[in-house]
Amino acid sequence: MSATDTHHRVGQDVNTVDQLSSVVILGLAIAGGIAVVVLDLLLIG
Repeated sequence: MSATDTHHRVGQDVNTVDQLSSVVILGLAIAGGIAVVVLDLLLIG
């Protein structure tokens, strides 16, 4: 079976195989932004 065969990809997309879903990435970005703001307030004031 080669990688270009379509039958091994049935029912799979980028959100179900080996990558993070866009919702998870958005959550990580929001959490990172909040962490930066909190650290900025604690360290710099």
